[in-house]
Parts: sequence; C-alpha cells; structure tokens
Amino acid sequence: MLITNNENTNIGKYDGFSTNLLIGESNSGSKEISIQLTDVEVSGMQFLHSHEQEQCYYIISGIGKMLIDNQMRKVKTGDAVFIPSNSMHGIENIGETVLTYLTANKAFGKQRESEIWPDKKAL
Repeated sequence: MLITNNENTNIGKYDGFSTNLLIGESNSGSKEISIQLTDVEVSGMQFLHSHEQEQCYYIISGIGKMLIDNQMRKVKTGDAVFIPSNSMHGIENIGETVLTYLTANKAFGKQRESEIWPDKKAL
C-alpha cells in the first residue's frame, strides 16, 4: 500500500507555483495514472505548456483564470477542467489566497517525472 502527501513526495518548485507528485511511476510503479497537487501563489501562474497526456484539473481552493488553447475561463473551488491531449494550457491565480488544484492524467514516466519534480523527499 502506498500512501503519500505533500510531506513525503517529490516536489517541483517554479516561479509562482509548486507541485507535488502524489502518485506516479517513480513512487507507485504505475504507467497508467498520475496524480499531482499544485499550489499557485497569489498573482502567480503555472506557465503555458502542452503534453500528449489528456489531463483534468480539480480546483480545491481559490480562484483562477484557466487558459486552454485560445479559450480563457474563470475557475473556482469545486470546478473540474478537462484538458485535451496536446493543448496549450496554464492557470493564473487571480484571487487573494493560494490557488490549489489536483491534477490527474496518464503517467509521464520516470524520466519526465524526475525533470518536473526533481526535489526528492523520503517515502
């Protein structure tokens, strides 16, 4: 059994946000599913990016502006967002508190995980 949280998982720290790899190939062996928890600082933004994996964001707390390709929409606590494969996407925190969201997608693989979440914590 694997039980993880922000205290014992790999973390990626970036300008304006940080992300924890809760479940991935590197800690669970799963090649099919990955779950991440991301905090976007007030006025921070997750940079625009794309990848082959379809992805879902679930907003746990906060208010943001979500961009997927040429569409921009406001998102808030309780919203779930579907991101199609290879779509350019990112999220900006437009609220007055940290924006926290959970992400689910197909696993990125050990090599890519080590690039995105380089800071190791003991499991």
